[in-house]
Amino acid sequence: MLVSTRLLLIRSVRLGLLVLAVVCLRDANGRRQAVADAGALAVERVRDFFPGGEVVTNASLGAWREVRDGSGVLLGTVSQTAPESDRVIGYSGSTNTLIARDAMGKILGLRVLRSGDTSDHLAEVVGERSFFGQFRGKTAEELRSLVPDAVSGATLTSSAIAEGVLRRLGGEVGESLRFPEAITLEEVKVLESRAAGLRPMTKGGGVEVLDGKEQVIAVALRTAPETDTLVGYKGPSDTLILLDAKGEKVQRIALRKSYDTKRYVGYVTGDAYFMGLFNGRSMEELKDLDFKAAKIEGVSGATETSWSLAEGLKRRAGKWIGDQSVFPREWRGMRWRWQDWGHLVVIGSACLMAFTSLRGRPWARHGHHLLLVVYGGFVSGEMLSQGLMMGWAGAGSPWRTAPGLVLLLVVALLGPVVTRKALYCHHICPHGAFQQLLAKRLKWQWSPSRRVDEWLSRVPFVLLGVVVFSAMLAWGLDLNALEPFDAYLFRVAGWGVIALAVGGLIWSAFTPLAYCRFGCPTGAVFKLLRVSGEGDRLGWREGVSGLIVLSAWGMSYVV
Repeated sequence: MLVSTRLLLIRSVRLGLLVLAVVCLRDANGRRQAVADAGALAVERVRDFFPGGEVVTNASLGAWREVRDGSGVLLGTVSQTAPESDRVIGYSGSTNTLIARDAMGKILGLRVLRSGDTSDHLAEVVGERSFFGQFRGKTAEELRSLVPDAVSGATLTSSAIAEGVLRRLGGEVGESLRFPEAITLEEVKVLESRAAGLRPMTKGGGVEVLDGKEQVIAVALRTAPETDTLVGYKGPSDTLILLDAKGEKVQRIALRKSYDTKRYVGYVTGDAYFMGLFNGRSMEELKDLDFKAAKIEGVSGATETSWSLAEGLKRRAGKWIGDQSVFPREWRGMRWRWQDWGHLVVIGSACLMAFTSLRGRPWARHGHHLLLVVYGGFVSGEMLSQGLMMGWAGAGSPWRTAPGLVLLLVVALLGPVVTRKALYCHHICPHGAFQQLLAKRLKWQWSPSRRVDEWLSRVPFVLLGVVVFSAMLAWGLDLNALEPFDAYLFRVAGWGVIALAVGGLIWSAFTPLAYCRFGCPTGAVFKLLRVSGEGDRLGWREGVSGLIVLSAWGMSYVV
């Protein structure tokens, strides 16, 4: 019992050190991003899109800012995708993108302001002009139906950038460029005479309508910004929707403001029959409403204006239902790629090799190693690295867009703690598998002396310390250049990384698993977490690891 308690303590301490590192890195990264994003929309940053721009105003446009020339003429608007895009993780981190629009709301261009993704993947995206070109010249409404083309070789990175842009352009209720005015108590009283106050809702963008006793008697929504670019005859309209206290059924609607022709707007608002067609309908019913089947016809003489009002109600109902779901939006959008299914196969094969007698059979062992090298290395190219792990620690993981890759990391981290086996290093890592295939193939082998072996074995831990300080203090060190894993994606890899990979493999042909033993900082992480058995104990490694993390975190407040 005492032994089990001691091992539990060791496991807890080592996992605790990992959690401490993640918390500290997340804090340092968050502070650094806040500083960078604060000045992201300075006029100097947007002049490539607006050569005559003299000032970026703080006009009340939600997340958007106006760009005006020296005479005060509006040239366009700009925004950055952060903080919404901070929750969208590409391969190893999030990306903040500048969006520039002309005065008519059309995209002038995009520019990456900062990115936590790997330099190779980001360079591949930036170099692909057609990726950014697919957004240019389009309005937010046109982009809502766009399925962006990702960049081959940098799918996760480019998809994350696109999603961040689309999230920003989709906006939130209350962030409307055409209709910036919030819902007022006076306009709600026209529909509900008992209204005595309004209270913003935590999700959905609506407001709760309160009576004199501060009891919720209704919910009020507006259709903007969903209708900002939904043009009737000559312009968009914003409609007020009054729901019941549960937010389920439409009680009444009223037109708040419209850029359409006044005469046509008067036809619509003056048609009591049309304005009452939606009363009593549930929002669930409204979001999927087929106007033709429901015999909802436009107002005679103002067909396009009435149609835009009806379509706006339908779109707003769809967004309202989605926002009220008990499942977070991210869960509803989880996507499994073919690579994720491949990672599941690799994990299953690794478990067979680690926990069954198959590991003693050469054909099975070599077949497994070939699977790792061919699929894990050259086909998917998704391997755990310090660039990826530090990126996820600082910004979060892409569990929604790459769930299989995240599961791979979970198995890699918990394997050494729970099973006492280095699952990732021995049975999952493609580069490790390549070295095992090369091991002892040559007659001449070199083994370092015991003293040299001890010194060389410390190199991965030294590199890990450098990685921690670099990530905490933003040294700008390309963490992916410290490891050879990107070399398997040779189309996007730099020559330095390829040389590191080839050199490590050549050395491994003479000294078995040379890179794993003497050069891999990612492997050092798993070695620090490993609980080897009853003879294991806490020692200097844990103390030094904790000191490095806390020292780097403390210095991040000074630098």
